[in-house]
Amino acid sequence: MPRSVHDRLHDLEIDVRDLKPLPAAEIRARGRTRSRRQKAAVAAAAAAVVAATAGITLGWPRQQLPAPVADRPTTPGLTCDLSLPSNPADVQVRVVDGGAASTRLATAAAQLRARTFTVLDGTTGPRPTTPATLVYGPASIGSAAVLRAMVYGATTLQFDPNRPGETIDLILGPSFTRLATTTEMNQNLATAGEPTAPPECAGR
Repeated sequence: MPRSVHDRLHDLEIDVRDLKPLPAAEIRARGRTRSRRQKAAVAAAAAAVVAATAGITLGWPRQQLPAPVADRPTTPGLTCDLSLPSNPADVQVRVVDGGAASTRLATAAAQLRARTFTVLDGTTGPRPTTPATLVYGPASIGSAAVLRAMVYGATTLQFDPNRPGETIDLILGPSFTRLATTTEMNQNLATAGEPTAPPECAGR
C-alpha cells in the first residue's frame, strides 16, 4: 500500500532534523579553499600567456595602419606576409639613429639582442615625429607587429610596398626613452589582435 503524503513528509522532516550543520569555521575554510583554487586557475592562465608571449607565439598586437583611401590602390601582384614569427630571432631589426640619445640607442639595441631579436648594424635616418617609427615591407608585416609591442610609447608604423627583404628599420627619435618592460610587452601583446594587411596588399 503506498504511503500517504503526510507520512512521507514526516520522514523527510526526520531526515532534515538528523542532518548535522557544518561549523561556520569549516564553511569559511571551504570558501577560502575554493577561492584559492579560482585564483590559482587565473594565475595559471596568466602564466601561460606570459610564457607564450615571452616566446612570441600568441597575443599578437594589432597594427595601427592608416585606413584605406581612394588614392592608395592595391598594388598588382604585391604579396604580403602576415605570418607571425615563431621565434624573436626570426625578426631582423636595424636600430636607426633618428635623433635619440646615443646611450638610449645602445641600450635599445642591447635589450633587443637580450630578447634574442636579430639586431643588425644601425645607421642614421630621418627624425620621427613620434618616439619611434617602424619602416617595413611586404615580407615583414607580422614581424613589425611583434616589434611594435616591444617599444614603449607612441610608434608610427610606416609600410613601404617597395621595400625588399625582411629587415625592419626601428628609427628612434629624440623623444624615445626606452623599450617596453616585460609586463608592458605582455600587455601589448595580450590586448592587441593579429596583424592586418595594408591597403596596398593584393587580396587583403
